[in-house]
Amino acid sequence: MTKTTKAQAATFEVSADSVPETAKRTRKTRQPIKALNKSAEVVAANAKADRDRKAASKKALKAATTPKVVKPSKPEPIAKTADVKAAEHAAYVAALRIDAEALGRDPDEYIAEQLVTPKTSYTGPMLALRKAVKNYVKAANGQPCCGDDLAQVCGAYTREQTVTALLQVFGFAANPYAHLNPGQQSMNLRNKARTVLKNGSVTLDQIRQALAAA
Repeated sequence: MTKTTKAQAATFEVSADSVPETAKRTRKTRQPIKALNKSAEVVAANAKADRDRKAASKKALKAATTPKVVKPSKPEPIAKTADVKAAEHAAYVAALRIDAEALGRDPDEYIAEQLVTPKTSYTGPMLALRKAVKNYVKAANGQPCCGDDLAQVCGAYTREQTVTALLQVFGFAANPYAHLNPGQQSMNLRNKARTVLKNGSVTLDQIRQALAAA
């Protein structure tokens, strides 16, 4: 084993004064190493924050790249022609004539009253509807009905089909109840159909055929 002389040992001794000033400052300012072990709560919080940042970034990117959709403006309603107005008026007069027969009134007199005199209150046969509706049953199409033969026949079809068929049976060139919803149109036309069925001008078979073709 090689012996170390005093001269050699002296070369290994480093005094504090011989350490560079930079190394001294580095030792003083060096931060302690952070612990690598993190709790489950910290890991979950960091993961959530990362997901939120990614989601916000995607949302901002989508908003910047997605073109704005401009909804088209609604078209202006088309004005009715004189022929259409005349057809609707004729159908309305024909409907009033059926109402007059149901009320036992003179048709011409009743029509004149309805067309000229302002109506203050409804005096037609629909006043009985408030009481009759308590006994209504559900038809095959799911709509309430009074349960008579006409209601059962029409109940197998939609309201729109019933309206189309009865307009054809009556021979109306236009729908006098076009301003109402389909349910009200069907109800008014079916009530008029009951009147013409009673006076024999229309048969239930004719209505069945019209419904089948609707």
